Amino acid sequence: MSDDLILEQFVRLLDTLPVAAPWPALEESGFLDLLRSEDDGGAGLNLEDFFPLVLAAGARPQINGVVQTMVARLKNPDTTAAADIEAALGGNNARAVAAAITAGLMAGAMEQILATTVEYASTRKQFGREISKFQAIQHNLAIMAEEVTAARMAAQAAFVGSPREVSPQRAAAAKLRAGQAAEIVAAHAHAIHGAIGMTQEFHLHHLTGALHQWRLVHGGESYWARELGRWALARPDGLVTLARAL
Repeated sequence: MSDDLILEQFVRLLDTLPVAAPWPALEESGFLDLLRSEDDGGAGLNLEDFFPLVLAAGARPQINGVVQTMVARLKNPDTTAAADIEAALGGNNARAVAAAITAGLMAGAMEQILATTVEYASTRKQFGREISKFQAIQHNLAIMAEEVTAARMAAQAAFVGSPREVSPQRAAAAKLRAGQAAEIVAAHAHAIHGAIGMTQEFHLHHLTGALHQWRLVHGGESYWARELGRWALARPDGLVTLARAL
């Protein structure tokens, strides 16, 4: 099965799952075992191929714990509704794995927030024209786009190789940059939407709420900034060499 077909079917599944009880359908679909080796009944998906699925799940936070469960099943094949990758995996690198996956979820949520905000600004009219035509709104959208792109690139850089062998330094950079972007993206999105962005019927606040929760788990920006600093100070290399070492 091609990677595009896997993603297409995964998105279709997420969009049709019953939010109150998604796990029977997820279990039946076989998607929860994509990361497990073929010898163990999985598909042996690597992190590069897993990244688009994580983005898709991040854009749909109403179905919580799907990719977390997929990662947790690397250790326990019977896991369902895993909320904490770090606790489920255990071991020295568990926090780095959890941070990288969470950064990917955050990037997916921010991409969806940007798309939602662009659509709203393109249809909401004030003073006889769409608010997207006002320079101040265009400026805010441009800042959001820059932050979303930076967060996605940082997260994608951590999705390399085997799921349990994430680089701690790349995970640190991914979680740190995603957290920095999250604060800016959420603030600008709500500023553009105004009060409607907080209503129960509108999905923006569900996205930004999940985004802020993900900022706090598996180490926030300060934690990962310190970890990166310790790693950099322990090396004799110059700045360019350090950047390449990531």
